[in-house]
Amino acid sequence: MRKFFCLFPLFFCYFIYAQCTSCSIQNPADPDYHFPDNTTVCFTSDMIFNNPTFGTNSKICIASGVTLQFQNNISGVANAPLSFEVHGTLNFNQALTSIADLDIHVYSTGNITVGGGNGNLTMNGQVNTISNEGVIDLGVLQLGDNTSNTIDNYGNLNINGNLNMSSSAATLFKNEGGGLILLSGNYGNTEQSVYVNCGTIISQSGFNINGGKIINTGIFTVGGDINLSGSSSEIYNFGLFTSTGNMNNAPSDAVIYNEGELALNQFQGGNAAIQGPSSSAKKGYVVLQNAIQTGNVVIGPNLDFRRTTGISDQSTVFMNSNPSFLSNVTYDCASDNSCSAPLIINPGFCPAINGDLPPMAIDDAYTIVAGGSSAGVVLDNDFETYGGAQATLSNVILSQISTSNPNISLNTADGHILAAPGTPPGTYPLVYQICQTAAPSNCDTATVTVTIQGIVPCYKPAVTAGTVLSADFGITSLSRANSGGNNWPGIRKGAWAVLESRNKGFVLNRLTDAQVAAIPLADLKEGMLVYNTTQNCLQVNTDGTAAGWKCFNTQTCPD
Repeated sequence: MRKFFCLFPLFFCYFIYAQCTSCSIQNPADPDYHFPDNTTVCFTSDMIFNNPTFGTNSKICIASGVTLQFQNNISGVANAPLSFEVHGTLNFNQALTSIADLDIHVYSTGNITVGGGNGNLTMNGQVNTISNEGVIDLGVLQLGDNTSNTIDNYGNLNINGNLNMSSSAATLFKNEGGGLILLSGNYGNTEQSVYVNCGTIISQSGFNINGGKIINTGIFTVGGDINLSGSSSEIYNFGLFTSTGNMNNAPSDAVIYNEGELALNQFQGGNAAIQGPSSSAKKGYVVLQNAIQTGNVVIGPNLDFRRTTGISDQSTVFMNSNPSFLSNVTYDCASDNSCSAPLIINPGFCPAINGDLPPMAIDDAYTIVAGGSSAGVVLDNDFETYGGAQATLSNVILSQISTSNPNISLNTADGHILAAPGTPPGTYPLVYQICQTAAPSNCDTATVTVTIQGIVPCYKPAVTAGTVLSADFGITSLSRANSGGNNWPGIRKGAWAVLESRNKGFVLNRLTDAQVAAIPLADLKEGMLVYNTTQNCLQVNTDGTAAGWKCFNTQTCPD
């Protein structure tokens, strides 16, 4: 037992240190410590700091289970890199304003709290990055003047105040699939910013898009009005987008695109059109508490509108409005089961953080008869981007990711699936990837299910080694028969009997199915051969019974 308890702390310590690597300094104890330039300071035990300062390119790593607390504000160098790797807990007792370039990575076991969850975080550094896989709790998140910010959330991000940004701030903001963002206050945006949601965002108040772009493939719930004022405000909804308030003030250059469900209290959109998918194989659904009020805008194509109370038709949906309509605009098509395409709110893709839609690699299934060599072209049903041009070898990069059988492969030069000779019958998955040629990091994968059917051909080479036996019996039409030794037929090796001719064939009994069936059972022998003229095959009896006749018409291996 003594050895067990000695080894366990060693293992635990190794696990902690493995999280924080390349440590220059460990566990400094000075409450007013200065974190030196170009160093990584690691914490494997709890620590409280009063008035620390930070040099250029300082990095702090907090191990899992460890709490690091800053009592007062932190002081750094303007626009100098300052990094936090948080596997444990990082507490800021007060509001935090950073002039350094922050790079914060919260791992799945980590959490950050600012002011007990109500303190403000202001990022005034020039370039700031937050990647959250754990939990972040704060009050107001403020993005300062002329800042460039990247926020990528995989975990829980709780903003208990507003999300604000300067008009000169440029932000790429992404909530990944499985991520949850709770926003209690207002939500700001700028023309230079893109917000991508693939998880769940719940905003208790409305927001001003102010010329930015929102792409939703997840669940986006807004408890207030949405203002689309500003140049070229854009909303692209592929999931479930709900607002209990109104959508207001959309100028003519605004984009409102819906391919999922867009649920609004009311749309007072000004001069902005509501667009739907171009393909009739898809349909966007708009659900309204109250009527839409627009100018002379264009609606559609492939959209359905439904009022939650009363009758849904053009007069009740577009009251006091005079829009024009593209094809396949319907009203509550689900009520009479006439919808041209189903409602889809889980589209199964997530855009890149800059808003680029991913390629679409779609699963395939091919069947190859044993002995065949190739099938299909995997790009035939793929697209360069979601809903975009067909994927070709000029606009995407094709690669094989994995295969369950090395005999099954992808020819990346033309997109065919290849099956090597001798591949046994069965079902084999292969995974491939396509990436945009114009943006090689923007990729998607798909699975090809390859089924090999039939009997496996035999491609074994002839056996030429071993003892060589002379043939003792032969029939020839070439007038060279002799006896024994190296004379004919002895010169022919490895046979019991030899037949030889340049102008005559060897003809077996030619029998029909009926004649084969008429052979007396007593005369049937295992190995008996005939040529069956009904089935056009060389037929052999495999067991000496009437049921034992088999055609020799498929190349195979006896073992």
